[in-house]
Amino acid sequence: MKEKITIPFYNDLLFKYFVYDNEDEGCQYILKKIIEEITPIRCKELYVINSELMTHHYREKRSILDVRVKTQEGEYINIEVQSAGLFESLHRRFQYYAFKNIALQIKSGDEYRKLQPVYQIILYHEEDKEYHELIRKFSIMDNKYHDDKGSLIHIYYVFLKEIEKIVKEKGKDHLNELEELCYVIEKGNECDRIKMTKVGQIMKEKYDKFMEDMNLREEAWAYEKAEFDKIAHYVDGEAKGRAEGKVEGRAEGKVEKSKSHVIKFYKTKYPNEDISWLENLTEKQYDEIFDMLLNNEDLEVIKRIIGK
Repeated sequence: MKEKITIPFYNDLLFKYFVYDNEDEGCQYILKKIIEEITPIRCKELYVINSELMTHHYREKRSILDVRVKTQEGEYINIEVQSAGLFESLHRRFQYYAFKNIALQIKSGDEYRKLQPVYQIILYHEEDKEYHELIRKFSIMDNKYHDDKGSLIHIYYVFLKEIEKIVKEKGKDHLNELEELCYVIEKGNECDRIKMTKVGQIMKEKYDKFMEDMNLREEAWAYEKAEFDKIAHYVDGEAKGRAEGKVEGRAEGKVEKSKSHVIKFYKTKYPNEDISWLENLTEKQYDEIFDMLLNNEDLEVIKRIIGK
């Protein structure tokens, strides 16, 4: 029997579907909730500048799937989801985007006082490996007085995986509204609290509608597969390096690395399935499982081949 495939809420296309429509009250509510819970901005009116989905260009130009917003007061807000990547590299890229968005506001000869602040929100599906914070903010700041008054750049990283630790520490019933929002985005359609908040209910309704559209569903899954193709390329490169004697390390460490890649991929495709059967396998078995998952092999077939 074919397992049901789910699309995570931090998928680029699905997330934009949640917020893209300026005429939809649900989209406006989600957008306002995200902005007001993460930044100090209080929105009277919001307008998504790039409100088109353009799914037929999705594979060719992913940059259209960020969400660019302008408030009634003139602030510019860019929202993007990021499922993977080194933080240092991402931070350089997002700083570049911020400076570029500032530069686009005026032409040569215009007065600089016309410039409006640019806010960036990055919903990052990773842990904060350095400080273990749910949100980290970056801006241009006075070093002595820690004052960012007048800064035109405000970048907010939301480390979605940090919500797991917060839930363990506080319990689900004691989450604040920001934490509830992050918990729903992180857990997706199978979130046990998705119907307990208005934003969760709206996302659930939109998700169900999204999954009924075959074109949207296939485009979203194409992105998920592309992300894991990158991982596969990395794993293949390591395997080749080992064969050539370029990668050192104990066999135990190699197995753990292969296991980590497989579990990460598996949990994205099957977030509600038990992972205990993935314990105590050989490096070769993990490599075989990864390849079969990448090629959308039926889960029961994979288990039979592995002997589970």
